[in-house]
Amino acid sequence: MVRGLIERTKLAHQVTEEEAIAFSQLGDRLFDELASRIATRRDYRLLFEHTLKPELFQQIQIAAAGYVSACLNSPVILSEAEMLERLLEAKGTIPNYMGTGLLMPKREHILEFNTFQKSVANAFRQLGANDLIDAVDLPVNLRIVYGKMAADKLRLPFTSTKRHSDVWAGVAADATVVVLPLFGDIENITIEAGEMPREMELPSMRVMSDFSEGRDIPMVVSYDNASLQHGTMYFNDARGLHQTVRRVSDGVRISVDFRFRRKFNEAYRAMVPPSGGGVETDMSVPYEDWLKVGTDSLIVFDESVEAAKARKNNSGAVPLYTRDYRTVQMF
Repeated sequence: MVRGLIERTKLAHQVTEEEAIAFSQLGDRLFDELASRIATRRDYRLLFEHTLKPELFQQIQIAAAGYVSACLNSPVILSEAEMLERLLEAKGTIPNYMGTGLLMPKREHILEFNTFQKSVANAFRQLGANDLIDAVDLPVNLRIVYGKMAADKLRLPFTSTKRHSDVWAGVAADATVVVLPLFGDIENITIEAGEMPREMELPSMRVMSDFSEGRDIPMVVSYDNASLQHGTMYFNDARGLHQTVRRVSDGVRISVDFRFRRKFNEAYRAMVPPSGGGVETDMSVPYEDWLKVGTDSLIVFDESVEAAKARKNNSGAVPLYTRDYRTVQMF
């Protein structure tokens, strides 16, 4: 059954078995090089971990708490318990909370968000692979994931509860996805990951109209022991499959995620046919510019909370991702 699906997928996208295997092998070599520089633990082909120094993780936690507290209109930085409680109380009413779980900064949050962005960049630059990084998402995503969703939300085309590759939503096929859990119930509101068959990786690197379009692509290797830990960064190759899993009705998880593309992979990029029309726009900027935000430049959001609330109320929908910001030089 799996072999038949592989053949149909390759035929539909005009990929030979030799091309598919060459793509997978080259992708592995590039990912292995990243892991050799960054990983503090490597148990899986398309996933590795880096446990941050405690002081770096604490800096990110404090900055993230400051940003979330500002979004909750708190005059002081809330403790973890207070923050999680307030988020549960405010569920469904936060104007800058997107359906994808993103807490999008607005004009009122500029200083707090820049501090948060800077703290993530400061930790990332210390991982040991600066010469390999080409471009990184700006801004980084602060994601708030609640417990079990309503049935209508589970039917959304690009809900993360469906098993998927980020490429299916428009992310570059050569991207690496980074997730860093910060607060909350990461045991019961978590992420499960794994691999599709090697032969299906290249023909599956395309935009889909719905994550359900890839439902027949099997996860043949499951990363069962890759459980989320606070303070550990998880690096997942874009070829990997993953999904959000909610085992509880209540509860909340706060994490940061972003994607980057590496240098010296022109041949790998050239193997993937051009694809457009995804729901995710390219949010990347040159790595050297990304590192400067919060230090030499500021990322500025012009829309106010009130304007976001009005737009949300009027349209009943919000974009999944938007590049509605500008950067200004501080000096």
